[in-house]
Amino acid sequence: MSQPPAEEGFSWIRARRRGLFLAARSLMRLGGFGAARPLGAAMGALHYLFGASDRRQCLRDLAPLMGREPGDAAVESTLRNAYRVNTIAVLEVLSMVDRQLDAQRLAANCRVEGIEHLERARAGRGAILLATHSGNSLLLAAQLATQGLPVTVVYRQARMMSMQFFAEGLPRYGIDGILANEGFRAYARMVDALRHNRILFAMVDQGVKQAETGVEMNFLGKKMPMPGGVMQLARQTRAPIVPVVALQADPVWRFAIESALRFQPGGTLEDDMAVVLAEVERQILAHPELWSWQQRRWRDFALAES
Repeated sequence: MSQPPAEEGFSWIRARRRGLFLAARSLMRLGGFGAARPLGAAMGALHYLFGASDRRQCLRDLAPLMGREPGDAAVESTLRNAYRVNTIAVLEVLSMVDRQLDAQRLAANCRVEGIEHLERARAGRGAILLATHSGNSLLLAAQLATQGLPVTVVYRQARMMSMQFFAEGLPRYGIDGILANEGFRAYARMVDALRHNRILFAMVDQGVKQAETGVEMNFLGKKMPMPGGVMQLARQTRAPIVPVVALQADPVWRFAIESALRFQPGGTLEDDMAVVLAEVERQILAHPELWSWQQRRWRDFALAES
């Protein structure tokens, strides 16, 4: 298994990302939530056009998953749309965190199906809502929270963001936040949230930086260390894992909550993680145009040897 290149020594890369983040945030403060779609489409197209190295890498890695060649028009169209969709999502999140959307606007921009599956699964024991990096998941979480569901979101603190970015933004929608970077303290808070019958919103579709902190698994054609915390949490608390799949981005976001996953009794952690990752892969490959293939925690790992 190959490791993604370390970036700690390249401070200019972090400075560039920080600058882009601040510029995008300023633009969204000026334009508001409604500016995210036209601006995101333009920025995504520019990223696709000028980020040649990343684009070629993504095309090479995505093509075999689609059963096609990297230069195939369908692969290029899928990746180009993924750039557009997820740039829009990032800009929408920036706007939502800075300026609260009211319930009417949330409902107008996001449709959520299958909430009954979530209610049935969590009855008295909480539930882990398993999402992917496909579109604007904060809009989904906010939609659930404004409908009165107790939502807790697990998030990571990136260097480009201030400590207050999500800490102050999530409560605007009645969402509790747990900073995953806090390690054991964060894990204890997740356990507590589930014991209080809350919905824990989490994702597992990214590799981890240090192999020793993850479990080596096959994921979307790559052998890479994957985060095992969500599965460990489910095993410890017996909370069900309920998948939510992104179905479309246009004209509004559409998500569907599905029935809780089933696991074989007596399975190992790796066995259970394989079930979870197989479900995540199924979701992503059903709608590859919605997933963020350009994210470094997948892109920077090499394809597994066949």
